[in-house]
Amino acid sequence: MASFFVLILGLIVGSFLNVVILRLNTGESAMTGRSRCFSCGAQLQWFDLVPLLSFLWLRGKCRTCGSRISCQYPLVELSTGLVFYAIYFKWMVFAANFSGVMGAMFFLWGFAFWSIFLVSAVYDLRHKILPDQNTYLLIIIALLGIIIFDRERLWPSVAIGGALFLFFAGLWFISRGRWMGFGDAKLFFGAGLFLGWPQALLALFFSFWIGAIISIAVALWRKKLNLKSEIPFAPFIFLGSFIAFLWGDAIYFWHLNLLI
Repeated sequence: MASFFVLILGLIVGSFLNVVILRLNTGESAMTGRSRCFSCGAQLQWFDLVPLLSFLWLRGKCRTCGSRISCQYPLVELSTGLVFYAIYFKWMVFAANFSGVMGAMFFLWGFAFWSIFLVSAVYDLRHKILPDQNTYLLIIIALLGIIIFDRERLWPSVAIGGALFLFFAGLWFISRGRWMGFGDAKLFFGAGLFLGWPQALLALFFSFWIGAIISIAVALWRKKLNLKSEIPFAPFIFLGSFIAFLWGDAIYFWHLNLLI
């Protein structure tokens, strides 16, 4: 029952994240103002905003003008729901170390971190830029959570996050921004803080491999990708980091046993 509630919570939060993504850096507040169709301007009713279900019921079209609704809406809602669901099962054992309010705050820490991470990834996919305010908020949330829940790993996490930041910043400097954006370096600092060792290193590995595979697939599909083509890297950082978060420990110890 609790897992079902977490899934529904994730879908609802995902609906809000869509608003954040679309209104970020537009001057509009994500907290106020009614949702509307971007084609005809009609205000949406509550029954048009039910996560996933409204999109399916309306067959992906505006009720008023019939224009197509972006697939981003259901994909972000579903992704957030699945992320929340995965966090809940990953952290059920760890949450037992905290009681009452602290246990709830532990989960909220994870939900908040990965929600902001997802906003950054989708925003980068749409605009090929990472908003600094999101990245800095991600770093602050990671730091606060470590201080509150796992202070012993504060400095090791700062060290691994800093190392990843310097690595990506080096790639950005050497390539003059052609290989990597400076925002990616700051984003990986936040990811490294949250994940710690060895998950942060695995996140780096997974991010590059996912990025390489998808980039090659896009090149083969379009047959016109060249060195000047811009491929946002934040979605790959998000995917690589979340895979490392879920299965990093198991993969690390499996690899360690192979070496031994």
